Amino acid sequence: MPELPEVETIRRGLEEKIKGLTIKNVEVRLAKQFQGKATDIIGAKVLSVRRRGKVTIIDLSNGKSLIIHLKLTGQLVFRHDGRSFIGGHPIPFAGTDLPAKTTHIIFDFTNGARLFYNDLRQFGWIKVLRSEEVNTTSAIGKLGIEPFTNDFSLEAFSPILKRSSKPIKLVLMDQEKIAGVGNIYANDALFEAGIDPRRKANSLTPSEGHKLFISLHSVLKEAIKYGGSSAADEAYVNAAGVPGKYQDHFRVYQRQGQLCLNKCGQKIVRIALSGRGTFFCPHCQK
Repeated sequence: MPELPEVETIRRGLEEKIKGLTIKNVEVRLAKQFQGKATDIIGAKVLSVRRRGKVTIIDLSNGKSLIIHLKLTGQLVFRHDGRSFIGGHPIPFAGTDLPAKTTHIIFDFTNGARLFYNDLRQFGWIKVLRSEEVNTTSAIGKLGIEPFTNDFSLEAFSPILKRSSKPIKLVLMDQEKIAGVGNIYANDALFEAGIDPRRKANSLTPSEGHKLFISLHSVLKEAIKYGGSSAADEAYVNAAGVPGKYQDHFRVYQRQGQLCLNKCGQKIVRIALSGRGTFFCPHCQK
């Protein structure tokens, strides 16, 4: 599932391309993935594209907003002027031509541009809401503090750790505590901080908590720099249809059996923690 860096990369790409454009038509090919009335947004202009956790929010000029959750295999790809994807990159996951078999919703703009929503497994969704309702929806209302905001401070982060006896990795991934962090970046941030993902969150010392706070911010920032992470199936692409590159810089995630990047001589191991693949160095993470 796309995490904060992937969704933020998509948000930035979309805002650059669709801000100021007017929606001419919406073609809904799979009704279960579009909630609300498409007619409510026809003729509305895009004011902004923002993100909350793993959710993309498109605010419109008529007091409506689109909230979009890509879930496991959703894609949003923008095209204009009859060209292929920016940079000439195809998107193997959906097919080299759009609309494809996995294209379920198409937005047409008055300038001729198009925005395609593709989703192989069909778990994602798009909802039309009044803008004033966005923050109270079930997908957004219970989300925790947002990284890269003033709310994400050490003073706010430390109590989250102190109040939980769950494994620290699970606490980092709890969306009601910290919005947007998933499996990939929790694994890598814990490696950067030298902390075993199985440790109880409230067992961390103040200095360990401080180090983890810095590491989490650093890993997320680096992942955004590289445009997020794309798996082998290339389900995640940015708004131009281009895969992310952070997978080339994984610290421990999906590196089981490979030597630790700290050159300690140990190999990265993989275990299951609450059903999720968990990767760490048994020597460097305590």
